[in-house]
Amino acid sequence: MLRALLWIPGVVLIVAALLDVLASSLQSGEGRLAWMIHRPLYAAVRWLAGVTGRRTLLAWSGSLLVVGTFLFWALLTWVGWALVFWSGQGELVGSSTGTPADPWDVLYFVGYTLATLGLGDLKPLGNGWRLLTDVAALNGFFLFTFAISFIVPTAQAQADRRIVALRLHSWGGTAQGLILTAWHDHPEGLAGLIGDVRDDLNALDAQHKNTPALFRFHDRHPQESLELALPALDEALTLIEHALDLPPPRGLRILRSSISSVLDTYRRVYGGRAPVPPPFPDLAPLRAAGLPVRPDTEVHAALAALGDRRSLLRAMTERGGFDWQAVET
Repeated sequence: MLRALLWIPGVVLIVAALLDVLASSLQSGEGRLAWMIHRPLYAAVRWLAGVTGRRTLLAWSGSLLVVGTFLFWALLTWVGWALVFWSGQGELVGSSTGTPADPWDVLYFVGYTLATLGLGDLKPLGNGWRLLTDVAALNGFFLFTFAISFIVPTAQAQADRRIVALRLHSWGGTAQGLILTAWHDHPEGLAGLIGDVRDDLNALDAQHKNTPALFRFHDRHPQESLELALPALDEALTLIEHALDLPPPRGLRILRSSISSVLDTYRRVYGGRAPVPPPFPDLAPLRAAGLPVRPDTEVHAALAALGDRRSLLRAMTERGGFDWQAVET
């Protein structure tokens, strides 16, 4: 009697996996099940990196999350259809022997049906079960297709993150390095820095809203890491606005709004309290380079008012395995 009702939890698993695939592939954000599997997998990578003292292990976080998510969807779908076919007692038999399938046979049959291989050594009896076999094959095709539509944009977004980080690294990498490079070398000065990264930041904002799990992706090399590049850029913009005795370049506040939107998504992913704000920067390099810098007391007061934002950026930096000093100078 209980076996005949196994199709009910089977259908629940199939529908849950299907809805989560759709949510993660087509909607802004990640599906609830994907979010549930991401947290323990990411925690495991961070634990292993902490135990071994090897920050480079964090670079495997993205691959683990993508593969783990796909396998989780596939497992739910596989088990769901196995329960459905197992609930039909004697409705699945060997093609040549007519022997009723055992549980392992059912798992095998469902696996190659979802993969649309159609091996044919087991067959369903009755038109209803034959139609269900077709539906299972369509479900498998649908799962693989939409899993690819999740994986490919995620991989492209991670590549775009690296491009932005490498571009900012070539500009100097650190907050004051970005300012000095723009001041001395860019034909448009500080405004050139803003114009060059404006479109990149808008794209990054959209990508992180579509795939918040990107905040759990890390890179092996510092120059490729957005956890260094984005805080350095925002700190540079803060210093341009509040430390330099100059009119703010056009577009600065719009660019900072884009970063604020990225940080809002970051906060939704991690929540909780950020660490204390980073220390006030030493502005001596800017003064030594001849830039008009306001008095330290005035600058410190302005930065203190941005303590929550700078704390969040420090949390991003440290979560990537870096020290705030690598952001500042």
